[in-house]
Amino acid sequence: MKADLIVIGGGPGGYPAAQYAAGNGFKTILIEQGELGGTCLNRGCIPTKALLHGTQMLHEVRSSSLFTSQPQTDLSQLFLKKDHVVETLRTGVERSLSGAGVEIVRGRAQVTGPHTVVCGEDTYEAEHILVAAGARPSVPRIEGADLPGVVTSDRLFADLPQSIGKLVIIGGGVIGCEIASIYSELGTEVTILEYMPYLLPQLDREIGRSLQVILKKKNVQVTCSAQVLRIVRENGLQCEFRMKNKDMSVSADVILLCTGRQADTEGLFSEKVPVEIDRGIVTDDHFETSVKGIYAVGDVISGTAGLAHAATAQGLCAAAHMLGKEAPCDATVIPSCIYTSPEIACVGMSQEAAAQCGIPAKTKKVTTYSNARSMIAEAERGFIKIVYGEDGLLLGAQLMCERASDMVTFFVSAILQKQTVQEMARVMFPHPSFGEAIGELLREAAQEL
Repeated sequence: MKADLIVIGGGPGGYPAAQYAAGNGFKTILIEQGELGGTCLNRGCIPTKALLHGTQMLHEVRSSSLFTSQPQTDLSQLFLKKDHVVETLRTGVERSLSGAGVEIVRGRAQVTGPHTVVCGEDTYEAEHILVAAGARPSVPRIEGADLPGVVTSDRLFADLPQSIGKLVIIGGGVIGCEIASIYSELGTEVTILEYMPYLLPQLDREIGRSLQVILKKKNVQVTCSAQVLRIVRENGLQCEFRMKNKDMSVSADVILLCTGRQADTEGLFSEKVPVEIDRGIVTDDHFETSVKGIYAVGDVISGTAGLAHAATAQGLCAAAHMLGKEAPCDATVIPSCIYTSPEIACVGMSQEAAAQCGIPAKTKKVTTYSNARSMIAEAERGFIKIVYGEDGLLLGAQLMCERASDMVTFFVSAILQKQTVQEMARVMFPHPSFGEAIGELLREAAQEL
């Protein structure tokens, strides 16, 4: 079976690239061993955000002075809605691929040559191969990590019951903080154990520390600088850890391991295909591997951002390079979003990152307490912060406020266009809007330059 392009993986890195290539004249085959949409749609981003939306609505009603009685939570309906959203989107992905003329093949694929892929008993040939096989949970070497009741993020919604008495989350990164937000609102006693001194250690330090305060207000026990030693089964599960040279323990009904993910390259290439792998597949600026004609994008590549939208952009750029076309998007400036309450979004450099690179940088921050829309929404504490050079050139932005995931695109565009805060300050924001806080921040920064 011959084609112009074989795509391995039907997640956010693979299926948009397959659809784009097919729409531009490539005969395209997409091979997927599981469900279309990948981890993001089926086990990660989408189901998590569907549950977060429901629990945040619940929080708003509970905390509002407009309601005189507490709402009753129907957990089955909450999880049914999550399933409905996932199934609807998954059906849409399959329909869009079929409509573009992409042939979908089910099974596990192995690249056996620069232009050949084997799936089951069949061999497929193509001028180009795009690997978008994704990642799998990185399980820490902790004694007891394989005990019943200890689950990873990939088995999160398959193994976690809807109602949990006590939940311990090992890892205070994005997944851990979002799951803590969901289950704490459902009445679960949640504990986060984070090895680093503050939550979300990959982001601006102020964000992690602010989120820790907010989570504690929601009765989430956050313990940072905690080294997990072992998990034992004794009157339920016990997670033993060390903090400040003191051994401690916390009990749980379920323990969730959220300690990162790693590229899923096992068995992906035969020995005849010398693709360079270094904690993921190594690629060049066009996402082509060390073997000409074989490309890789998304979580399976080395140095990945681990974000669905980054994988999509990379896949589109790789497909465009195969087609000899200009890339339809820029895959270098990547926003990162966390859907806690308030939302968190970052792009570009933090102040610490600029200092490490030896770049003289200024910062300006505005809180959102006095923003009219934030006040109306009874929003949690929040802020917007920008990092810019001495000439005013925008280097980065960090947002922790309502609608942060929507507003960060404004800063992504500004960094791509190499705008200064003076130029950005000319933009008019509607009133009342959450975005007005950005306008206020930019005007203040521009006046100081």
